[in-house]
Amino acid sequence: MIAARAIDVVMEFEGGSGPVRVLHGASLDVPAGGVTLLVGPSGCGKTTLLSVLSGTLKATSGEVEVMGERLSTLGDSARVRLRRRRIGFIFQQYNLLPSLTVAENAAVPLVTAGMRLSEASRRAVPILERLGLAGLMDRLPRQLSGGQQQRVAIARALIHEPSLVVCDEPTAALDAKSGQTVMELLRSVAAAPDRAVLVVTHDSRIHGFADRIVEMEDGRVLGAGGSSATGNGHKEYHHE
Repeated sequence: MIAARAIDVVMEFEGGSGPVRVLHGASLDVPAGGVTLLVGPSGCGKTTLLSVLSGTLKATSGEVEVMGERLSTLGDSARVRLRRRRIGFIFQQYNLLPSLTVAENAAVPLVTAGMRLSEASRRAVPILERLGLAGLMDRLPRQLSGGQQQRVAIARALIHEPSLVVCDEPTAALDAKSGQTVMELLRSVAAAPDRAVLVVTHDSRIHGFADRIVEMEDGRVLGAGGSSATGNGHKEYHHE
């Protein structure tokens, strides 16, 4: 099963002297049941492709499918519903709400879906504890370190059990131990046959968690490779 697919995607942005093309006919399949890493030099279009696949950017041309739905056939409200229901986002900016506690921030997707805040916050506790945030449930974002805020953002992305989780540098602000915890959690999410995780990263330490590593250069997808599992069936966290 293919969780997300980009077919000959072109993405252009308006520049001072005319359109600037960032994606040049990029094509990518993201299989369900695994973790796909998207790697390549800065500026090669990785984050743009991630945003197109998650429906937060509309491609100039080409086709994008998410869980069998063609995004080009959906109106704006339907695209918003698809993102809220089926996609979890982990971006470099934490975007936590400053007046909400840790538990309340993590619970936001459940509240958006209609759950009472108190119940949603209670449901957020186990995943926050798994991410090493036990005892911090009532703190506000300003009382947290950058790494702790990142882990709250990760909990928020996973709380509603999305079919597709898209991540932009999820371990960049984390130490080795926290990074390993996050990747182990993402691998457990991707183990379900109807769910997938797509990660843009420069962090070579997490390559061992990937089922596929896809390279990009100059707005094009070059190819994919696999990553070997250890003897106990888990991926190795590589320390530099």
